[in-house]
Amino acid sequence: MKKTIVFITIFSSFLLTSCSNKDKAINTSENDTISKVEVFIVSKQTIPNTLVFLGKFIPFKEATLGTTIPGKIEKIFVDEGSAVRQGQTLVQMSSEMLLQSQAEYEALKKDYQRVKNLAEKQSVSQQDLDHITAQYEAAEARYNLLKSNTEIKAPFDGVVDKLLAHEGENYFFSASIDIGQTLSTGILHLVKINPLYFEFEVGEKDLPHIKNNSKIKLIANSYNTDTLTGVIDFISPTLNSTKATATIRAKINNTSMKYKPGMTGKVFIDIINNDVISIPLQAIIKEPESNLYFVYIVNNQNKIEKKEVYIIQYLGENVILEGGLNEGEKVIISSKKNLEVGTTVQVIQ
Repeated sequence: MKKTIVFITIFSSFLLTSCSNKDKAINTSENDTISKVEVFIVSKQTIPNTLVFLGKFIPFKEATLGTTIPGKIEKIFVDEGSAVRQGQTLVQMSSEMLLQSQAEYEALKKDYQRVKNLAEKQSVSQQDLDHITAQYEAAEARYNLLKSNTEIKAPFDGVVDKLLAHEGENYFFSASIDIGQTLSTGILHLVKINPLYFEFEVGEKDLPHIKNNSKIKLIANSYNTDTLTGVIDFISPTLNSTKATATIRAKINNTSMKYKPGMTGKVFIDIINNDVISIPLQAIIKEPESNLYFVYIVNNQNKIEKKEVYIIQYLGENVILEGGLNEGEKVIISSKKNLEVGTTVQVIQ
């Protein structure tokens, strides 16, 4: 009887020991299969950034110059490419209208002088003098107006971009012309290229960063080793209806005159992004069959969740997001191979 009791005790002890070791082996195996992941803790950041826009140079001012009266182009004093000063005479014309007006003016001038002399001798009435005076002054005004229209002067300092007519040609500005006559819209085109404008388009997302009188940096594609500076002095009050962009113009000094309208380049505007969510690019996963992006995060139970994110800008090895993540969330940045939603993982500190 005593032996039997001893046997049962030893056997029971063996069974308990075996079960305990088996449980320990199972727990060890489970710990060995838990994936270890490296994470990035999401926080709001202040990030300096540079916006880049493509654009082109345009004239600071431009004008197509002509005259409002028909006539003959007697002399053009400039060539294409000529630099001119404000007030400089560029074109001289003759006009039958001017000759007729001049003859009328000179005749009335003589009549006015004659009647004025008679009035001083009280040989004519004051009413007669007032009548001839009004006629004379009207004729003088017409003559001076026509005379000023036969000389074309530069309205600003600039460069003659293109001659649209030639000496000896008849010039007609009116759309109502006789058969055989040529309708002209101008005699020459004048541009001001110092300073110049650099014009570019900005989308509504970036528009809050664009301020009047703010400085910009600019590199022209033709002279990509030179950096220019400029000042924004025009922001379109409305957006382009098809592109949802606003036209921006920056004033650029061009004392060297080497930058020409039509040249292209890039403008750089330094900004500060406040309270933005930025995470490493390596955390981003792209859906293979769509344009959606997402990340894996580790929740408070150390389980994997999948979240869609919205990338608004790439910054080197990081991306700026708009929505999708909250401060404090743990984004997996290590290898995401074999990870599945709901799986328990161990975060590497």
